Amino acid sequence: LPIVTTIFMTMLGICVWPLPYLNIVMPSLAFIALFYWSAHRPDLFSSSFAFFIGLLTDLVGGGPVGVSALLFTAAHQIIWRQRGMFAGHSFFLLWGGFALAATFMMIAQWILIALYNWHFVPIFPALTQTLLSIALFPLPCWILIQFQRSITSPG
Repeated sequence: LPIVTTIFMTMLGICVWPLPYLNIVMPSLAFIALFYWSAHRPDLFSSSFAFFIGLLTDLVGGGPVGVSALLFTAAHQIIWRQRGMFAGHSFFLLWGGFALAATFMMIAQWILIALYNWHFVPIFPALTQTLLSIALFPLPCWILIQFQRSITSPG
């Protein structure tokens, strides 16, 4: 289920939407799913799958190939090592951890893309995407919580 939901959220985040400029600042649904499953069910969400999701994001989303793959794999490892802070604690702690991780992810991605292009790229779209991801985090997280309960509940 973590793999299916993450692929679905990745594809949903990459879809072309009929709203102007939404595709530029679309919340990172793939990173939301990666963060949630890395913190709560790392046994069902491996580093190799985080790499695959990042690569899929790069290939289908049109970004520099390897940037998201590298960042998603690194983020998975960091979140996995710190999962004790998130799993079983307050939702607000989880949300705060996501906000911190998303901010670091945005900065690292912005730097890597700037290095890849050999010039600074506008930071406003990346900042807007990060703020939207943080603001909308509770809704996809609530859906993922329901999915997790469905796979862990008896009978």
